[in-house]
Amino acid sequence: MSIKWKIEELDECESTFNVARKLPAWTIVSTRRQTKGRGRFNRPWIGEEGGLWVTYNLPIDPRSHIHWGLLPLVAGAAIMDALRAYDIPGLRLRWPNDVLVGKSKLAGILVERPSANMASIGIGVNMFNNLNSLNGLTIDPPTRLADWVPSCPSVKKFRTILGDDIAEIFHYFQQGGLDAVTHMLEAAWGESRPVVAITDTERICGFFAGVEHDGSPILRRPDGSTITVPGITVNRLKELI
Repeated sequence: MSIKWKIEELDECESTFNVARKLPAWTIVSTRRQTKGRGRFNRPWIGEEGGLWVTYNLPIDPRSHIHWGLLPLVAGAAIMDALRAYDIPGLRLRWPNDVLVGKSKLAGILVERPSANMASIGIGVNMFNNLNSLNGLTIDPPTRLADWVPSCPSVKKFRTILGDDIAEIFHYFQQGGLDAVTHMLEAAWGESRPVVAITDTERICGFFAGVEHDGSPILRRPDGSTITVPGITVNRLKELI
């Protein structure tokens, strides 16, 4: 574990975000069971025992020119790097904050900014938790790390691996912005897929082709032209196959 991190371990809490927001940067808050976890747009995230339910607090400089709204992509690059050693077939990142194996969801990411000087990266990873409790409650079918990795690391060990990856890739991002992690993201997206970007006012179809400098998704049209959909307007990027 990086010497920067301090760890707060809980048996149970409503949300690791709620605890982490009161603590300083370079703190990890993890819990065995999370009763009111949440994803984007306050969608519920069920956190039964056996999974990794954790928040990593990072320092940010509000005077920096770096676009801090890109942190979900930075966290995505970090978790993909942490999982790379396990050679999971079909492992990929779906914009902006889902880690999938094929069409099944392995992990989710959410970033909040509790203060001007700190960002909190919340990550939930299905590892050993009972997936039967999720039946009918999720948009994507869930999957677990233990089902893909015979020698699956313990929850605490993977928390350590992921913490070190977050610290390292966050450093790259601080030094070089999104360009410093673009090559990692390009590898993480997997093959281009037909998608629809759903906003409050329209549905925009195309093939996912990467992200703009501000993290907004780029879609390629059948005629070869591209369109950038402002990321802050996208409620969901839904894959069509």
